[in-house]
Amino acid sequence: MSLELERERTIQALCSHFAQDHLTTQELELRFEEVYRASSVDELRALMRGLPVLAPVLLSDTPLPMYTVSAPAAAGKEKRFLAIMGEVRRQGLWNVPAQVTAQAYMAAIRLDLREAQIPEGGVDIDARAVMGEVLIILPPGLHADVDGFAFMGEFSDRTAGTATTLAAPAVRVRGDAIMGSVRVETRLPNEGAMQAWKRRLLGK
Repeated sequence: MSLELERERTIQALCSHFAQDHLTTQELELRFEEVYRASSVDELRALMRGLPVLAPVLLSDTPLPMYTVSAPAAAGKEKRFLAIMGEVRRQGLWNVPAQVTAQAYMAAIRLDLREAQIPEGGVDIDARAVMGEVLIILPPGLHADVDGFAFMGEFSDRTAGTATTLAAPAVRVRGDAIMGSVRVETRLPNEGAMQAWKRRLLGK
């Protein structure tokens, strides 16, 4: 087995141990450092010593939709969010319009739709991050349609594997990330970023 292949397998195994609470965040980071320093397969295998045998991962049942559909035109047609060298957050109970524009310039915008009222026809979000970040958080059940351009940055859809139905409203995200990031991800109610990452590692 090649060194690089074993290195990748070790990283995946350590992530699984972290997801099953066998390692703390600090312990995971320390072992990751050793993974990249390792110069032989034996050194990589030694990093797994002291860890229990991984339990098989059982996939959870299909999650029920956790979004609420608003009445037509309840929130108007458009809303704009602009952040310049600062931070804008929208979360909790709010009516999402059919069209949203989010622009972050050396700043951060966080749009949390988990408790929001979603238009029946879905939402179109025009997102732009220039040396900044736009984070869009969806509740389980919503369908995400993400298509963007990134230059020295990230434009990513982290909702893959989330169960949706044909009747679910769509959140359509378009835009660009210039030396910044635009991320769309699904989280459970009151779930933090680290908890969501662990859940994705477990395939739930």
